[in-house]
Amino acid sequence: MRSKLAVCFIAALFAGHAIGKTHKHKTKKASANFTFIEAYSQKMTGGPRNSAPRSTGNHFVIVWETASAPETFFWRGDNGFLMCNMEKAHKIGASNMGKYPKGMSYTTQPVMPTDIHPGDTLQLTPVAGGKYPVPAEVSPAIKNTLFYKTGGSNWLSFPVKKITQKNDIQLP
Repeated sequence: MRSKLAVCFIAALFAGHAIGKTHKHKTKKASANFTFIEAYSQKMTGGPRNSAPRSTGNHFVIVWETASAPETFFWRGDNGFLMCNMEKAHKIGASNMGKYPKGMSYTTQPVMPTDIHPGDTLQLTPVAGGKYPVPAEVSPAIKNTLFYKTGGSNWLSFPVKKITQKNDIQLP
């Protein structure tokens, strides 16, 4: 019993070490609240249709850093002030690439803002399908910026300098 527990503990340490290493080479400290991993544009076509708002094709991957969870994220791009879906993201490892459509980098799962904790990797996806007025505190001239609130804060912002274009994905 003790040896199984010791093996599990060592495996968890190695897994945590490996996860921590995966982000170090491509991250850039964004703010006191999150670390920015990447921004990319990629549309997914086909697959099951539902009545959810449609994605703009832009995706922002961050690692949340603070205990105060984000309340909401918005993207201010060329298409106005768009609400973002927040999902937990998991990078697809090379050994699992064959299980997913070619070109897919992350798997995601829905998450409630109250369930976001420090160290969680999130994918933010702006969605069209709603009319959201630009808050008075946000200058309408500011573009290509993520806006967010945490625990009753004022609007915070993070400008996105580059969005990488990835090949679109055809879902079965």
